Amino acid sequence: MELWIIVLSISYGFLMLLDPLIYTYVAYQLNVSSVYLGLCSAMWSIVYIVASMFLGFLADEGKSRTLTILSLVSISLSLVTMSTFNSVTAFISYMLHAFSMASANLALNTAVFDNIDNYYWGKAILFTRVVGNVVRGSMFIALALTNFFNISVVLQITILLLLMSAISIPSISLISERSIYRLYKVARDIGSYVKASTSLLYIDNPSIAQDVFQKIWSRPANTGLNARRIAVIAMFVTCVGDYVLSFLPFIIKNKVNLQTLWIAYGVTALFSIAALYMLREVEFSSKPIAIALILLRSAILILGLNMVNDVVPLTLYLVANSTLFLLIDLVLYNLFVSSSAGYSTSLYYTLRELGSIVGSIIGGYLLSIDLKIYTGAALAISAIQLILAL
Repeated sequence: MELWIIVLSISYGFLMLLDPLIYTYVAYQLNVSSVYLGLCSAMWSIVYIVASMFLGFLADEGKSRTLTILSLVSISLSLVTMSTFNSVTAFISYMLHAFSMASANLALNTAVFDNIDNYYWGKAILFTRVVGNVVRGSMFIALALTNFFNISVVLQITILLLLMSAISIPSISLISERSIYRLYKVARDIGSYVKASTSLLYIDNPSIAQDVFQKIWSRPANTGLNARRIAVIAMFVTCVGDYVLSFLPFIIKNKVNLQTLWIAYGVTALFSIAALYMLREVEFSSKPIAIALILLRSAILILGLNMVNDVVPLTLYLVANSTLFLLIDLVLYNLFVSSSAGYSTSLYYTLRELGSIVGSIIGGYLLSIDLKIYTGAALAISAIQLILAL
């Protein structure tokens, strides 16, 4: 891998770290209510969506350096607001982080699609996820075990890395790799229609005509899911996850201290990467695998919540859910990229964050009413995502 993708992936890893870092720190240190946390979670996603929609045209134009600079400016302002830590400045800082995250995410994906051969897109995206989670996991553990690192130091390191990323990203070329891939995909589909028409030569022999047609159209990449539907599935996957997990720090803060929670988050991130490495030979754009993973994750997410009462169950619960979500997101995203030829990636992330908003708001409200209603709604959302994936 080239230097630019390594530096940008590390930068993205630090931004991934800051999301739960700021959120959990606020939950433990400011003594805020679940309503405040739910609002923070929902508004973070709203800012992320608006930023992704607003900046989407820059991604489609291949302006990854501009997106990286915008991410740099936003996270720098976040550092300034965190200098006076209270419920208002923490909220503002968290929103600035959402904008920075959206910009960096688009920058990373745009740089990959424009500068790496389309044959290696899946491996490149996997590489960025692995590096990001290694950084996230190791830094969580370092924060919990040492006194050197704190949120301010993490923000400063993130700013430096984004600056290095903006400098190292390759300049945009006249003909990008995803432009070539899009032309290839159009030509391939046209060719399929032309070839399929040869089955008409055997119209007097239906069995031969059917055989010719099926051989031409039976391509492994064809999943029957278009890009928009895949993005909607990702939305419901995120919805049920945030519906359950958004309020976990608030629920367990009287049972587990903040440092222990950070260690659990760190172990979770590192274990997720280990799982991905062990499953690296698995086809990561398979519809059946996506369905199986969604079903397994839903069962653990909902049924396992009652077992979270100590450090070990918490870590196992987080490891299982995080690993499965990472795999599901990877499968769905690769399916989306294959269907969209690498364009409109902002749609995928926008709908995914829309699911986070809905999950945070509905989950907080229903949980305050009744636990049975809350659990029933979680099961209903899980059923919807499975139906869409079929």
